[in-house]
Amino acid sequence: MKISKIYSNKNFKNIEFNEKFNAIVASKQSDEKKDTHGLGKSTLIRVIDFLLISSYNKNTDKLLGNDLFIGQEFYGEFKLNNEKYLVIKRAINSATKVFFKLNDSKLDGFKLDIDWDEELTFKKARVKLNEYLDFNVLPNWDYRKSITYFLRSQQDFLDVFKLNKFKGKHKDWKPFVFDLLGFNGSLILEKLEIEEDIEDLKKRTKTLKLEAQIDTSEKDRLEGLLEIKKIELSGIKSQIDKFNFFKEDILTNKQLVEEIDTKLQAFNTDRYRISYEINKIESSLSQINDDVDDKEINSLFEDVNLYYPKQLKKEYDDLINFQKSLTTERKEYLSETLSLLKVDYTKLNKSIKEIESQKSDLLSLLTEKDSYFKFKEYQKKTIGIEVEIERIKDKLKAIDSTLILENDIKEKREIINDKISELKISLTERKHSNINKVFNSIIKEILDTNALISLKLNNQGNVEFNADYQNKTDLLKTSESQGTTYKKLLCVAFDLSLLVNYSDKSFYKFVYHDGVLEGLDDRIKIRYINLIKEFCEEYDLQYIGTLIDSDLPKDMPNLIEDKDICLRLNDKDNSGKLFLNSF
Repeated sequence: MKISKIYSNKNFKNIEFNEKFNAIVASKQSDEKKDTHGLGKSTLIRVIDFLLISSYNKNTDKLLGNDLFIGQEFYGEFKLNNEKYLVIKRAINSATKVFFKLNDSKLDGFKLDIDWDEELTFKKARVKLNEYLDFNVLPNWDYRKSITYFLRSQQDFLDVFKLNKFKGKHKDWKPFVFDLLGFNGSLILEKLEIEEDIEDLKKRTKTLKLEAQIDTSEKDRLEGLLEIKKIELSGIKSQIDKFNFFKEDILTNKQLVEEIDTKLQAFNTDRYRISYEINKIESSLSQINDDVDDKEINSLFEDVNLYYPKQLKKEYDDLINFQKSLTTERKEYLSETLSLLKVDYTKLNKSIKEIESQKSDLLSLLTEKDSYFKFKEYQKKTIGIEVEIERIKDKLKAIDSTLILENDIKEKREIINDKISELKISLTERKHSNINKVFNSIIKEILDTNALISLKLNNQGNVEFNADYQNKTDLLKTSESQGTTYKKLLCVAFDLSLLVNYSDKSFYKFVYHDGVLEGLDDRIKIRYINLIKEFCEEYDLQYIGTLIDSDLPKDMPNLIEDKDICLRLNDKDNSGKLFLNSF
């Protein structure tokens, strides 16, 4: 697919593109201190993308969301790979509607009055355009996934493979790039999706363990405890049903002696100890006296007519200050300890009251002669055991669920290992070999150095893509790739190598590069433009590049001829700008 025309119903410099090489040239004609930014050479990409049914939100679109575009209709004529011409109309005011017209030949001029074949909603229009394009490359992806590689804005020159729009997870772009290089992208996609599943299972396992407060290693202990509780419940129910409380009375008596009384005795001992310590600390605090009267000491020396030297007075003052600091620290420590002991004393008193009440209830139960009362009380006890049994069962269920999830995680990890093995084998096939050869030939021709596209598995078994320059002699990495300009050339070479590699297939036949020449040496510019023109002829490709006239090599001003220029822009006034306006 190539771009034939881009035009509009108003405020737009209509453009008819050449089928091969195209230059969009901006020039500085104003004497004012302006630059060539804002003329429209970069924003044309957005218009083309809009016509190829990109998403549009007036509130977030920095360009087309401007009120200047209200009432604007854009038209694009595209030459399909079957030699037919598809005209697309999309208006800013009704961007969810897309119009299509398929013609056997190119439109005569920039026609607005068209008898449209179809008017489709946004989603249906994308499906329909995918059908019109009929690409036989990357059949698992629609045309929108790859379009950005052939509409490279300045922001898309930062990374060869990961475009500015691919800001999400690895699975949003790595499987696609793997496919684009000729491999099977589903290998990466499946691995990444399984890893996401594992992360989800791990979260569910953690939540389950926290909610049920379980440890899977204690399953056997809980099953044993469940058996004991069931036997205990069965025995109690059997006795209660027969109104025979002998055994339960013995157990109650045993509980009184071995648990209640023992616990009560320990608590009382503890309460006595705390009470004793509280009294002792309160007494100590009352006896601490850090109030030293300096005047009284001075007066004492005067009364006995003794000489009180200054040095002695200073040493005495230091001693008094040291004592005060010790006293203060001691008071703070004792006060804090006293507060803690009082809190413990209060808690202990409350516990003793509860145990005393429990003891009273048990004693009352033992001495109760009314069998029906005993029946009800022991029945309450069975309810408590039943609740305990259900709690243990719930824990066991949670443990079983957790073990199932952990087993699922284990199985998925094994599948991931299989996927990693498949990826290792896949990489050895070097499906990207031809793309890599073209890529290297482009860099070699332009910069006289080698460059390489390489793929490898990292420690997590994920595929990493790399494109870099190589040293001429020992293939060691050079520092050239660190520069923005040279990174841009790697991106350009990658896009062109894709077009060349798939030139005999039904795929994109055009690429739009914004501002590639900026910052390049004149000799590199000449080699680059000449190579692009050769590629356009040899592989029937369409190239659209934006540049500033001052970027053209001074020794070769005719490198780009008039026939190559599809659009001229300047800063003289609004008539020189793409949208015939400033904003």
